[in-house]
Order: sequence, then structure tokens, then C-alpha cells
Amino acid sequence: MQVKVFEAKDMASGLKMVKEDLGPDALILSTRTLRGGKLGMLGKPALEITAAIDSNWPEQQKSPSGTPRKNTFTSLDRQQKDNTLTYQNLWQEDTIDTKPLPSAATTAAKPDAGSDPLVLSREISELRSIIDGLSRRLGGLDTPPVTRAYVEPEYTARAVSREEDPLVRLLLSRGINHHVADLVARFTSDAIQPEKGKNSDNLQKILIHAMSKLFTVAGPLNQKLARQKRISLIGPTGVGKTTTIAKIAAGYLNRFGGKVALITIDTYRIAAVEQLKVYGEIMNLPVEVVIKPGDMQAALSRHSDCELILIDTAGRSPGNTMEIQDMCTFLKPEYGLENHLLLPATNREIELETIIHKFSCLPISNFIFSKVDECRLLGVLLNIHYSQDTPISYLTNGQRVPEDIIAATPETLAELIMNPNGSGNNG
Repeated sequence: MQVKVFEAKDMASGLKMVKEDLGPDALILSTRTLRGGKLGMLGKPALEITAAIDSNWPEQQKSPSGTPRKNTFTSLDRQQKDNTLTYQNLWQEDTIDTKPLPSAATTAAKPDAGSDPLVLSREISELRSIIDGLSRRLGGLDTPPVTRAYVEPEYTARAVSREEDPLVRLLLSRGINHHVADLVARFTSDAIQPEKGKNSDNLQKILIHAMSKLFTVAGPLNQKLARQKRISLIGPTGVGKTTTIAKIAAGYLNRFGGKVALITIDTYRIAAVEQLKVYGEIMNLPVEVVIKPGDMQAALSRHSDCELILIDTAGRSPGNTMEIQDMCTFLKPEYGLENHLLLPATNREIELETIIHKFSCLPISNFIFSKVDECRLLGVLLNIHYSQDTPISYLTNGQRVPEDIIAATPETLAELIMNPNGSGNNG
């Protein structure tokens, strides 16, 4: 076989050179692009083609003396100059040492061991033994199988069939989600003997006691205020913000008297201002209407002698981010407001979480759950409170002022959730 390297400016001219030099039966072994010249990588590219033909050279070159010249390559410079390399020349080359490097096995053997069949057989056996030994050692390096962490059997059993646990089934039936139900069941099982709790008639009371420890409440207005408190009620449309403000104001006046002022920024809803003014007239309370954000500070200053200032806001859809941001310009942090977010208990958890997320542009101090009288299952109270970790201040359970409002306590919330009737209706 004859191998030769050609250099051309493109493939067409390169193939032409191969055909002229080696003939039409030449085989292209490889091609590559070269960049050279004075400009290096920026120079004009050239194409290097390596071709071969399975035949001898047409004729051997003659030396000046007339004797045939050996087809040997005595130096790398000569190879690069001729650009020609053949297997025949490679084997005939007597100036290059082509002897293989001695192996570890042949070094220890006699100089002529390579020609002895018995020695070769022994070396092959030794190599096989070495390979087998390496295989066994590598097999011993395999990493041990990963073992699962030990888990108490009772927790494993509960994870597999938690809905079969009577405690979990009861909690799920009250609208509590799987995660929180499992948490309450574990907390209850840790506090009492499992068999006693599951078979006792007092299971309801035991669960209420355990669940109440999971609630955090803000503490309602259960005493006369020593310093001014400013509360704003925010939330989506139709959750009962104006009615709830009237209930809080009336409840405080009935218990402690004192001075209370009402402020509204709800100038968007028809008759919203008039509704709050009617409540103000009934309770003999001043009502301020703030139209621009810059007027809020002046309105607060005019009632600096009041113990309680309640601020009513316009209902905003959670999908309308611009309107919610506009409301934030009225309720600035420097005013020292407690923002109570009203959440309708009738909504699904995913909808309540969306409301919380959208209104979180304001610092939310507490939750107030409204419409609990319209719900059969109130497990959503615990679900949302557990996921958000925000205190609950009030529950509203009707339209009557001031009767239909419940001050949130851990025991009250737990009892409402575990109530089989599922209603917080007072009337």
C-alpha cells in the first residue's frame, strides 16, 4: 500500500492532484484544514488530503551511480519534504530503531526468551494471573449499598396507611389537609397513650386540646388601650371589611367607652362612604374621608386624641396588582398601622394563598376570617394559619353589628374546626 499526503487550496483541486498522482483507484484516508503562513491562524486555509493506493510505485528511483536506490527515509526532514510514506518503506527502514520496549515480564527473562515458546507460554500465564488478581481487587473496591436511615416502625406504618388511623380520618373529615392532619395526629399520639386516645369517648376533647397549641392569635381588644392603636382592614371585594370595622368599633365602645375614629379611603364603591357614615352616626363617631394619599397624615393628626382609629379600604381583586399598589400609597409604614387581612373562609386554600400573596405588598399583621357561618368545614383555618404562620385576630359569622364577631382564641378556633355541625353561627 502506498500512502501520500497532498496539500491543495480546495477539495476539487486536491482530488485532481490525487487522481493525477495515484490514479483513479486511489482511496482518500483523511482530510483536514490547515492554517499557516506568516499570518498563522489568520492566514488563508489550505486543505490537506491523505490518500493511498494498494500497489507499488511505478518505478524505483535510480541513484547517480546507476544502482537502485533504497526507498528509505533517513530523517523526518526528508519525510516532510517528500510528503510520501509507505508501509513498505517503513518496514525496510534500517536507520530507525523499531524494536518494541521490553515489558516487565521479558526484562526478567533471558535475552532470547522471546523466541522460546515455553517462555512465551509462561509469560502469558503470568499476565493472566495478574489480570485475574487485579479484577478481584477492583471487585473488592465496590461501594457498599446505601442503607436507608432507621425510622421508627410507628412512623413508617403511619406514612404508608395514615388514612387508616382513626385520628387522621377524623381530622380529614373536618377539612384539615393531609399534612396538617398527620401533624396533629402525631402530636396527639405523643401526648397521650395511642390506644387510650383512639378508643376513648374524649377523643374530641383531646384533639381540641392538641390542636389549640398549634394556633397563634393576635389578642383581641380585650382591655382599654393605654396608647393609640391604628388598624386598617384590607382584602378582596365582598369580604365584609366595612361591616367588620363597625363590629370592632361597637365592641370596643360597649366594653371600654373611650374615643374611636373611623377613616375610609373607599371612594370607588357606590355608597361605601355613606354606609360607614351611617355606622358613625349610630355610634356617634367621627368619620373621615381620605381621597388622596397625601391627606392621610392630616386625617390621622386630627384624631390624635383617639384611643382607636379604624381605617376602611376599598376591596381589590387579587388579580389587579395596580389597584393593590395604589392602596399601598395610602397605608404607608410610617403611619404605624396594623394591617388586618380579611379572608373569606368559604374560599379554597389555593385562592386564599393567592390573596395573601397579592396583598403581601403591605406588612400583614393579622388575619381575620369572615363568613365562617357559611362553611360546613373550617379546617381551612388551621391549614392557612399553619402554612403562613400569621396570627388570627377575629372571626366574623354573620351580618349583625356588633353581635356577629368572635375574638380569636386557640381554644375557640380548635372547637369551631372540630364542631361536627361545622358552623360558627351565633344566632
